[in-house]
Amino acid sequence: MKSGSGDDPFAETDTEPDPNDQKDEAIDVETERTAEERTTQPDIPYKFRRDSVKQDRKQRPIFIRPEVEERESTFLRNLEDDVGEDVYKTDALEAALVVAMDNPDLVAEKLREWGYDWEQSTTPR
Repeated sequence: MKSGSGDDPFAETDTEPDPNDQKDEAIDVETERTAEERTTQPDIPYKFRRDSVKQDRKQRPIFIRPEVEERESTFLRNLEDDVGEDVYKTDALEAALVVAMDNPDLVAEKLREWGYDWEQSTTPR
């Protein structure tokens, strides 16, 4: 390959590792120390592990009726009162979905109110 402007002018040309270089050992020790610290320290909550509220999430459009949409702001205010701090709408709605998934009987009850599992009477005409 031809030398050119794409070459790294700071690249080392010596490919042999320096036996006096302790850099790799220091990294290994640091990695071990970090692994030890992870086992002794509690897990960092999801809220603090991320850089943004959308990080590691996929957008999923849902369709809701106006009466459900109207309840959203009240739901968020009540939730913030319960936890004692501001809550991102994205976190609140995902948490609500997880709670629903953990409690399918409650979801089934709401679906029955909406007409699921409802049998219409069949009367001859």
